[in-house]
Parts: sequence; C-alpha cells; structure tokens
Amino acid sequence: MSTWLTAAVGVTAVLLIFACNKSNSSNSNPSIPKGQSQVSLYMMDGPIQFDSVLIDIRQVLVEVDTATTQSAPDYPGQWDPGYCGWGRGPSNKSVIWDTLAITPGLYNLLALRNGTDTLLGSSLITTGKILKIRITLGNDNKVYTDSTTSYPLEVFGPNPYFTINVSRTNVASVTNNEFKIWLDFNLARSIIFWNGEFLLDPYITVFNDQVMARIRGTVLPWGASPLVTAYSGTDTLYAIPFWSGQYQFRNVAAGTYSINFKGQGGYQDTTITNIVVDSMKVVNVPTVTLHK
Repeated sequence: MSTWLTAAVGVTAVLLIFACNKSNSSNSNPSIPKGQSQVSLYMMDGPIQFDSVLIDIRQVLVEVDTATTQSAPDYPGQWDPGYCGWGRGPSNKSVIWDTLAITPGLYNLLALRNGTDTLLGSSLITTGKILKIRITLGNDNKVYTDSTTSYPLEVFGPNPYFTINVSRTNVASVTNNEFKIWLDFNLARSIIFWNGEFLLDPYITVFNDQVMARIRGTVLPWGASPLVTAYSGTDTLYAIPFWSGQYQFRNVAAGTYSINFKGQGGYQDTTITNIVVDSMKVVNVPTVTLHK
C-alpha cells in the first residue's frame, strides 16, 4: 500500500472546467434570458498511478453577488463567510447560492487525462459576480489499485462538501453573460493514506485556461508509459502519456522548464532542458525516444 502512496506524491489532476467558447466580448448572448448567465461545467484529469479514482459528485453550487458584475475588481472581504454583497449589509444581502444543473454520479478521473475533458453539466445561473464554487460528494468514492482491487475513499472532515474561492482573474469571459472557470484538482495532495484507509481531503486551485500556457509532446516507444515531469523552480507538473505516447500539461505558468521522463519496464530515464514557455502559448516539445 505504501508503494501506491509513494507513486502518487506530487501528481496533479485537473478536475473541473466551467466552459463556453473562447472570447472576451463585452456583448451579451441574446439567447440567454435577462438577469441570467450561462455556465457549462466540464471535467478533466491529470495522472496519478492508481488504476482508477472514482469521485461521486452529487451537487454543484455557485455563490454569486447579484449586486455587481463579473468584471468588477475583487474586494478583499468578498470570500468572508459573512460577506453581504457589494455595498450591502445584513439587512439587504445580495449574495446567493445558485444550483448548477449537473449529471450526478461516479466519474473516473483517471479516464480523463492529458487535456481530455467531459461535460459534467450546463445551466443558467443568476447574473452577478461568481465568488465561490461548492461541490458536494456522495458516499461511493473509491480508489482502485488495480483492475479488481478497490478501497473506499472517505471524505475527510465533518462535511461532505468542499468550497473553492474564485477570483475575477480566474474567470474567462465569453460575453458578459457566458463564462469559463477551470479547477485544478491536485490528487497527490488530496488523497491521504492514514491508519489503513484512503481519505479524500480535496486540494483545488482555480485557473483561467485562456491565459495559461500548455506543453505538448510525444514520448516513444508506444506503451512505455513513463511518468513525465515538467519543473521550473518550485513549479512541478506531471503527466502519464497515452499508449501512443502523447502527453500534455495545462495550467503552465510562463518560465523555462526541464522535462524528465522516468522510464518504466527497463527503459532509462531521460531529461530535456531549456523548454521556454510564454503565457497564452502552446509549446510543442520534440519527440523523445527512451532506450533500454
């Protein structure tokens, strides 16, 4: 069991995307009713060296300040529990929780990796500034260490939900009533093996995919399945290629990276350096071939 835990260290997963189409228009979509905004929710994942990780998603809520717009600057106290809304007080609160229509059920995060995503849900919410996202999980979360061996993944703490703060810069605007938000779910920091049990203590950061770069490449031979690590200073990203050898990193900050390919099945480790990443750019890495 400790081998599985060690294999998971440092591996990140991208869980959710609120998405529409890329744009930064100040216009409104005329097909969306007045006073509402369209939000679509997608889910995608990065690697972790289990066979599968099943997350039982039951509900998604969005906290909205209806007294202001999504383009308004962030206010230092807007994420406080008692926040009443822009320019509001306890007697005239403008902050509400709106339910996002999703498809509840089990989602295998490890079926979604290297930038692949799937639509989780799409619906209208009350117009305003998005402040928080709250995700409620059910009781059927599981970790599979191989194709047949599974263990319960208990939600850590007294509440079956977790809440993520959303900054204005985390939200990509399609129009002034359509938005995108990406959630980066770090599985290595979220799954804990303690006292004979796997525990889920979600660690999630928010990012705007439209202003963050990507790194793409291919590692051969097919089926080598190395663990691919990109690192620059304290920033470390991980990927497990598809069988064809294709891999991708998302949410990549600008910088100069080295990429290490940790060989498996007798293949030797290989490292390439000086991969320069600029914001809002896709960097294509030359094909790397591993040798035994």
